[in-house]
Amino acid sequence: MAKIPQAVPNHDGSRCMPLSDFTSSRSFLRQIDLASLDLFVLICEHGSIARAAEHGGMVASAVSKRIAELESLARTPLLLRHARGVRPTPAGQVLLEHARTILLDVEHLRDDLIEYARGVRGLVRLSANASAVEQFLPEHIALFAQRHPDIRIDLRQATSRNVARAVRDHLADLGVCSPCDEAEGLESMPYRRERMVLIMPGDHALARHTQLAYEEALDYAQVGLRDSSIVQETLDREARSGRRMLRQRIEVDSLSAMCRMIECGLGVGVMPEGAYQRLGETRELHAVPLTDAWAERGLNLYATRFADLPAPARHFAAALVQEKQV
Repeated sequence: MAKIPQAVPNHDGSRCMPLSDFTSSRSFLRQIDLASLDLFVLICEHGSIARAAEHGGMVASAVSKRIAELESLARTPLLLRHARGVRPTPAGQVLLEHARTILLDVEHLRDDLIEYARGVRGLVRLSANASAVEQFLPEHIALFAQRHPDIRIDLRQATSRNVARAVRDHLADLGVCSPCDEAEGLESMPYRRERMVLIMPGDHALARHTQLAYEEALDYAQVGLRDSSIVQETLDREARSGRRMLRQRIEVDSLSAMCRMIECGLGVGVMPEGAYQRLGETRELHAVPLTDAWAERGLNLYATRFADLPAPARHFAAALVQEKQV
């Protein structure tokens, strides 16, 4: 086992660890290795050096040697040994959090290099809510693809909160969604604005209106979106504020499914006007604009930091915010 230096006294009587031999981040970088970080994460996840060694295809003594080298480099203990195995020290917990981030970045690097090996010279990981996917993104992605055929767009649809989480957790380079609490702290740029309308069968009692407040729809069965979309949460709040019950008859996973359910007479539903124009105008449906303040809202483009994006994602972000209606 490598020897971990002991704490030395300060002039005031307190004790601290001596300074490491390395004096720069580059020196530290050359002394640490990814394999040891991966083994440290395995140990913390399994709570045992033996189980981590088995999972990693190594003998326990070799794993112990790697951890000893890490502790020597850190100049502080990283694991606490106890009867049932090991757990990270406070310093080990810090290392664990950083190690997971570093290893995830390495996985992203691997994926990017695979794309290059396949002849695709760039990849943009995009997460977007249903509203953006149904209304604006298809045309904008198609136009970008024509101008940049060597860049591939990996689009994943999710609720606005999950879009923001994906960006925050570095699972997506960019996100397009409505403002929400999960997006706080992310950098944003305005993307598009949308207006909400109430969708109903053409012969519905509310179809005679040219516009209406949402509370007028609460007497009728509702078709909603699953997974607590921002719009769905707003409708729930509107019903509660009027001491009314939202008569949710059915929940669906997409706006196109919502149109189909409404067409079959299962209720009314709220969706962006642009989505209705693409999905519902050819059906026997009718849309009435809503007058509520929340019925007009913006969609934003989010990133952890736009300046730090890979070049393909920076190009795509610039195209999205600059492109006018296609």
